Amino acid sequence: MEYDLQFKIYNDKKQALFLKENSDWYKYLNRNPDNYQAFLDAYKKHSRNTTTKKINSVIDTLDTVNHIFKIIN
Repeated sequence: MEYDLQFKIYNDKKQALFLKENSDWYKYLNRNPDNYQAFLDAYKKHSRNTTTKKINSVIDTLDTVNHIFKIIN
């Protein structure tokens, strides 16, 4: 992988973690550095899904707490 591409990825800790978790991207980025845009697209999609899951989890927790308070009253 080219050094400037490595520098871009490893300067962003979240991108570096995504690359470690999805190691198949090493192969694509080593073969063609132009795949960086596809890597970014996949990273952004993963980040949106993660954020959505966190928000849904918080909403579920608040629903549970609200339901418990309704039962107590």
